[in-house]
Amino acid sequence: MGSRIQVTGAAAAMLIAFRKTSDSESTMHRVSPKGVAIGNITDIVATYVVMLPPMVYFAIWSGLPVATIFKESTALYVSYVILGGACSVLGGYVSARIAGHDELLNGALSSILCIGGGIYAVIGGSAAEDLWMHLVFLPLSPALGALGGYLRSRQTARAG
Repeated sequence: MGSRIQVTGAAAAMLIAFRKTSDSESTMHRVSPKGVAIGNITDIVATYVVMLPPMVYFAIWSGLPVATIFKESTALYVSYVILGGACSVLGGYVSARIAGHDELLNGALSSILCIGGGIYAVIGGSAAEDLWMHLVFLPLSPALGALGGYLRSRQTARAG
């Protein structure tokens, strides 16, 4: 019960900090293109690097193609969701660290390529089999990136 209150408190603090920063100077001066670009790349590359060993293991173990394994293996699917989410938090953290300011905004923007890919998959029809997953991850991706930015802002608040 106590951990739920802490999570709720952290979420409330993120929302308050995000709203506070959104009331200040213009948005374009707050965005770090370098931080956002490197955060995006970190998110995508880290996801592939982290997911490669489980995909190879399940492919060798089952003898099936990876696309088939994703549909049939709950363990691989759950690991993809958890590890992919952790990589989104990492991308947001990296983006916020490079930006050095407006950590939540830059962290959330670190998922822009993932959002673009998800929208493209939904519109193009390639997400038809897992439409619910794509629709859930569209808003979840920037939230996880913002969580990485929030973690970075907490780190700098403690140090400073």
